Amino acid sequence: MFNELTLQIEKHLAKGANFAIAQVIDRIAPSSGKVGDKAIILETGELIGWIGGGCVRGIVIKEALDVIKTKRYRRVRISPEGGTRSTATHKEYVMSCQSKGTLEVMIEPVIPQPELIVVGKSNISRKLVQMASAADFRVSVMANDADVQMFLSANNVSDDVDFTSIKNFTNTYIIVTTQGEDDELSVKKALETPVKYVGFVASAKKSENIKAYLTNAGIPEERIAQLRSPVGLDINAKLASEVAISILAEIIADFRGENKTASVCCGSKTKVETETEPNAQFLEDYYINPVCQVPVSKKNPKHIIEYAGEKVYFCCDGCKVSFEKEPGKYIKA
Repeated sequence: MFNELTLQIEKHLAKGANFAIAQVIDRIAPSSGKVGDKAIILETGELIGWIGGGCVRGIVIKEALDVIKTKRYRRVRISPEGGTRSTATHKEYVMSCQSKGTLEVMIEPVIPQPELIVVGKSNISRKLVQMASAADFRVSVMANDADVQMFLSANNVSDDVDFTSIKNFTNTYIIVTTQGEDDELSVKKALETPVKYVGFVASAKKSENIKAYLTNAGIPEERIAQLRSPVGLDINAKLASEVAISILAEIIADFRGENKTASVCCGSKTKVETETEPNAQFLEDYYINPVCQVPVSKKNPKHIIEYAGEKVYFCCDGCKVSFEKEPGKYIKA
C-alpha cells in the first residue's frame, strides 16, 4: 500500500496538482483505521488509500478539501464524546459510527511550487525568469524569436505566444512584459486562459489603453477587471531587477495567502467561482449526510433509505439509526 501511495503522490506532483495527505496518528480501539494508515485526497474529493471507513472517511475528505484551500495543516480528532475545540489547525467531531472508537488524523496540504509563464523577452523578463527560477518556480517563457540562450534558467522556452498546449493551469501565474511588442494580443491571449492571476507590466496610462482594447475585443468586463496592471508591489522600483523583485514578491504573497476567488474563463465567457465552494464533480459524487454533516460517497454509502421521495445517504449505522428516530429533525419539509 505504501509503494502504491508513493506512486500516486509522484503522479499528482508531476501533474502540478494540489492534494492533501492524511495519516492516522492516534487510535483508541475499536476503529478500522490504524496508526500509520495513510491516504491522499484530491481536489475532486477522491480519496486514495485508507484512513478508516464510515463517518471517518467523510470527515477526512471534508477537512482535506479545506486544508488544500487554506494551504494549512489540520489535526482532526473523531471520538464518541466529540468536543467543541475548533481552530484553524484543530477540529473535533463526534464519532457517529456505532463502533464508538476514536481516531486522530493529521492532514497536510501538498501544494506544488507555482508555474510562472513570462511573456516577452524584455530586460525585465530576463531578470524575472532568473529570480523566479532561484525561488524554485517552474518557469516558462513565450516570446517571438526567444531562444534558450536568452533564458538559461527557464524550464521551457517557446518562440510563440500560445497557451493551447498547457493542460493544467493550477498554481499558474502569467506575467506579460512585452514592452511594446504585441502587447494587446499577448494580454488578450493570457486573459482567455483560466489563470486567475495575469499581470501586465505597463504604466497606468498604457494599462488604460490596453483595457479599452480588450473591451473592444470582446473580453468580458469582469475578466478585464482581474488584470493586474500596473503589476507588482509598490516598492518605488526603478531598475529592471527591482521591478522583477516587486512582481515576484506580489506573486509569492498571492500564492501563500488564502485567496478567496478563482476566475475561470473560456473564450469570451467568464465566470468567477468562490474557492470555498465544492467543485461540480464533488457535488455530483457526494451527498451531505444530514445527521453528521459530512460528505458520503453516493457510489459507496453504508446505507441508503428513501425519505419524502428522495434518497438519503449515510456513512454509518449510527447516523442511519439517529435519522430513522427523528427524520424531521434532520430534513425539514
